[in-house]
Amino acid sequence: MEPDVAQSKSQSGPQSQRAATVAAGGPTPPAGATHPEVALRRDRLALRAGAVAGLVGLVLRIATDQLHPATAPPNDSAAAFREYARSDIWTYVHVGQYVCALLIVMSLLALARRLSRQDSLAGVLALVGGVMAVMVAVVFTVQMAVDGVALRSAVHAWVTAAPGAATGSAFGVAEAVRSLEKGLSGFFLLNDGFTLLALGLAIALGRRYARWLGWAGAVAGIAFLVGGVVTASTGFSPESGVFLGPGSILLAVFVVGVCVSMWRDDALP
Repeated sequence: MEPDVAQSKSQSGPQSQRAATVAAGGPTPPAGATHPEVALRRDRLALRAGAVAGLVGLVLRIATDQLHPATAPPNDSAAAFREYARSDIWTYVHVGQYVCALLIVMSLLALARRLSRQDSLAGVLALVGGVMAVMVAVVFTVQMAVDGVALRSAVHAWVTAAPGAATGSAFGVAEAVRSLEKGLSGFFLLNDGFTLLALGLAIALGRRYARWLGWAGAVAGIAFLVGGVVTASTGFSPESGVFLGPGSILLAVFVVGVCVSMWRDDALP
């Protein structure tokens, strides 16, 4: 009788563990799969989903930027407002930019999740980068609502106002909304900078991906931090572009490199 009992216990072990997992409300593992195998599959799926999201978001962002009216000097409000008023796709462009930013943020969150498992300063920096990436999405959502919807309505009210005092009042409202947009843009860039700096250093000081990629992200972060301060002080000025132009190029290099690295990552500890 004793051998039969031992055999019965050994055969029912995995089944009882699987039943206990289901009873506890956890996900049902595939038949024959152990918990480490399920976790490994989930991690690989998260990394590959993040890689795809980042690349798609970057490509779509470049496309939507080309659709954004940008002929008039952005700090010349009257000229910029007239150009915006002639655009029939203004709101749609900003909805597209919002979606692109969300995709890139999802990619950065997948990266932060992977890097945070390092038992060192790199892991702590990755957690900071993940939190800041969420802040990027929050601030950019508000900025796109102001720029793509509120500013559009204010500009329309100005160009359609009757000549006289009403025109001046409408322009003042539009200019106030524009100032709010500039402030949000400055802090969006600051959040962007802190995110890239933290994640870049997490890679450069860690052992997961190529260190040069991390330094590229860190330098991009510094460029966005300086550009954010300049934007908050001077608006959409040429001075801010001195830092944001190179920073944007390094950001693209960082995102592409990170996405390729995550796709190739086997997700092993």
